[in-house]
Amino acid sequence: MTAPYTDQFIELNDCRMHYQDWGNAGAPALLLVHGLTQTGHAFDGIAARLRERFHCLALDVRGRGESAWTPPETYELGQYAEDVTAFLDALNIQQTHYIGISMGGMIGMWLAAEAPEKFLSFALNDIGPELGGGGLKRISEYLATAPPTFSSMDHFIDSMLTRFPWLAEKPREVLAQAFEWSVRRNEDGSLSVKYDPNITAGGPTDPERTKELVGRMWNGLRALTCPILLIRGLDSQLLTEEIAAKMQAALPGMKFCGVPGVGHPVTLSDPPAWDALERFYR
Repeated sequence: MTAPYTDQFIELNDCRMHYQDWGNAGAPALLLVHGLTQTGHAFDGIAARLRERFHCLALDVRGRGESAWTPPETYELGQYAEDVTAFLDALNIQQTHYIGISMGGMIGMWLAAEAPEKFLSFALNDIGPELGGGGLKRISEYLATAPPTFSSMDHFIDSMLTRFPWLAEKPREVLAQAFEWSVRRNEDGSLSVKYDPNITAGGPTDPERTKELVGRMWNGLRALTCPILLIRGLDSQLLTEEIAAKMQAALPGMKFCGVPGVGHPVTLSDPPAWDALERFYR
């Protein structure tokens, strides 16, 4: 069966980067940027539904998916934002709709601080300018303890369920299909994750730098004049209820969707997240 997208590669800022082009090049662009350990395939479910309305482009951030691994110090928000800017410039896209999952939302907020006019709309999946400590702790613990390889897809799914327990409601075959793009098969039959183990090396370590980053993302969010949608898993420890409330107070026109029984992040193709996206793009 022919895939509904084409796999493309582009050289940006000394990195060979991969993206999925879902066609419909004459339509408004919709740039899709994934989370910390994900790939552009995290958007397959919604890109397949939105491709008739938009020119969907799902980028593999450097160090993830089919994009090249680069030096550890390049794994930081400023570099990612430069990559997104270079990507849009290379494709001659002046303005775009934008959906960011977790880290992808942070990249968008960083970019909005210097170029808010690039965005026609802006959707965030379970992320804000500030991060809840409980969620950060869980992510750090997982990355520190996750095995480098997995004996089988079942082994990988079991590992994912410790991180995302609410996914246990889905059939294993559905999870296997969703996760197949997150791993690559080794010669011995084992599976390895499709991200550089050093992806957290470039993050801020001192409180002043963290404060500066948070301030920049707040500035970016406030600078946006386009429609904004925030989707939050109501059990999320990364985007807490308090942070979401601060965002709503600062941006009274922002649309909000809370997804019960789900933590970080939300699966966008599942209701009610998909329903919220449908309403947002009407």
